Amino acid sequence: MDHPTADAGGPFKPQLAKHRFDALQDGVYAIAITLLVLELRLPAAEHFHTADQLLEALAGLLPRVLAWLVSFFVLALFWHASLRAQAWVRHLDSKLVWINICSLLFASCLPFASSIVGEYPGLLPSQCLYAGVMAGMALTALWQLRHLNAHPELCHSPMPAGVRKAASLRILGLLGTVVLAVLIAMLDPRFATMAFMLMAVIGPWSARVERRTPA
Repeated sequence: MDHPTADAGGPFKPQLAKHRFDALQDGVYAIAITLLVLELRLPAAEHFHTADQLLEALAGLLPRVLAWLVSFFVLALFWHASLRAQAWVRHLDSKLVWINICSLLFASCLPFASSIVGEYPGLLPSQCLYAGVMAGMALTALWQLRHLNAHPELCHSPMPAGVRKAASLRILGLLGTVVLAVLIAMLDPRFATMAFMLMAVIGPWSARVERRTPA
């Protein structure tokens, strides 16, 4: 339920209930993660009569498996990061709602981009599409972080410096990885997706920075 508030001498402004968006966000991420794994399937028209045939078909799935693993962990990383950020949020304003909706737009596009890059890993457009969706997720996360920093009244208390620093490192790390992936794709698209495996290092590194940053 929305609760109106008023600034001194100003008009009433609605406070948008956070739990409504939390439910929507969890649902979108759950569906996106489920859709990712549905792309891991063998050709329905083929029948395998020997172990070698089956192993060969499974080996052909490796590009899809790599795209699934990267996409799964990036979605998990962003869901966890959003969960951490939302823990400080008391209520939403209209702009923050739309920032978060933009974030969900890119999260919901990731299964499609993952399926394309898994099907056509050796083509530059597929890698650029995948990198573009990743960049969109990173930029909307940066937008969200900047909005919360600019409007501390939306939070229960000011976001600690360590949380802000760790979030910025994850976002900038993903943007740097996007640039690296595109550069690799221009040389050999087949290896571009592997650049996103750097997030497996950037995530724990940012968590360590958060723990070591004074409150």
